[in-house]
Amino acid sequence: MQWAALFGATVSVVIMFLLTWWAALIAFGIVIFLLGYVLYKKPDVNWGSSMQASSYNMALNYSVGLSEVDEHIKNYRPQCLVLTGPPNFRPALVDFVGTFTKNLSLMLCGNVLIGPRKQKMPESRLTADGHTKWLVKRKIKAFYTDVVAEDLRSGVQMLIQAAGLGKMRPNILVLGYKRNWLTASPQSLEDYVGILQYGHAGSSAPGEWPRGWVRGLLPDTSQPPLTAFSSLLPATGSVLLCLTPPKISGTAEWEKPKHKPRTAAAVSARPCPANFWKTCPLLSGRIVSLLSKFRLGFHEVHILPDINQKPRPEHIKRFDDLIAPFRLNDGFKDEATVNEMRQGCPWKISDEEVDKNRAKSLRQVRLNEILLDYSRDAALIAITLPIGRKGRCPSSLYMAWLETLSQDLRPPVVLTRGNQENVLTFYCQ
Repeated sequence: MQWAALFGATVSVVIMFLLTWWAALIAFGIVIFLLGYVLYKKPDVNWGSSMQASSYNMALNYSVGLSEVDEHIKNYRPQCLVLTGPPNFRPALVDFVGTFTKNLSLMLCGNVLIGPRKQKMPESRLTADGHTKWLVKRKIKAFYTDVVAEDLRSGVQMLIQAAGLGKMRPNILVLGYKRNWLTASPQSLEDYVGILQYGHAGSSAPGEWPRGWVRGLLPDTSQPPLTAFSSLLPATGSVLLCLTPPKISGTAEWEKPKHKPRTAAAVSARPCPANFWKTCPLLSGRIVSLLSKFRLGFHEVHILPDINQKPRPEHIKRFDDLIAPFRLNDGFKDEATVNEMRQGCPWKISDEEVDKNRAKSLRQVRLNEILLDYSRDAALIAITLPIGRKGRCPSSLYMAWLETLSQDLRPPVVLTRGNQENVLTFYCQ
């Protein structure tokens, strides 16, 4: 194509001179004069190239064409909206998500600018290019987007509703752990838990989003390299299969082959029968067979029969001490006073709420004990996010669950919750 264009241009010049040679000389003189003037002035203009000019049309056509493709398990991609704020403020979170979206799927770094619109809009325009250049310099294939809102919760809701284009819309919400929840303002605590609830069940969001909650992603360079990933997903079924996370490859500590996931686990979530140990080998074999049909790589399977045991007393006391500053202590107060206290302090925990959620609270304490026993030397721990029903679980109690679940764990912890969307294929001969 290039040589054909050159040949056509040469023929046109020859024909022009053959028809009217003096007019051709005048045209060439004007072109040379304009070229010399531009080279002398050197205007600050990006002329670009024809390939760059056509890249927009190509991207637009492919995006529109993608909207006509039906979604199925073969074209599923983990498209992530990561609440990073300014991306350079949370490089570990950016790197972690970038490891499984690199060259594969969409990644959006979202930032909420809190304040008056007239004041924050100029700041948004000035900083957007800088954040994008930081992502490019760090070799993270991601987009940066921001919104201006009055508070964090409404800003995140705007991002969830408006982020993406067509089928290239985020289906996973990723955010970091609020480490200062014990000392933060009650309103910020309510906003954080509200974001988690909205991200999973917001009707205005594109479906029910899976959520990712990440804690402690900064690698501990003083410790020797770790070798395995540990997964634990407690459920209500008689036996729960723990699927290993997808292969994590990319940069930093997750790039080394020794950090590939190798561990799967099976957890009994109901009281075990008397003949459990007799049926354990058979159960383990069935789980291995199911993992193979899902074509998931794994190293070993563990059966945990004691998941429903009562936690140790010292750990129960530690949890009670954790929620003590947030309790209403309304046991000896009249109903009108209690209702007034609840309306004024919705993040506070009443005695009734403590009793109703006691079993679930002890569950988190027991799971933390299991993680300390079985996953102390893992490189990454993945576990399901507990459900806190709106109106029945105050924000402070829910944060106490998360704190208890991940307490004293050396490896980074990722808490996830899905939306019952099929993302695996089943192999059957």
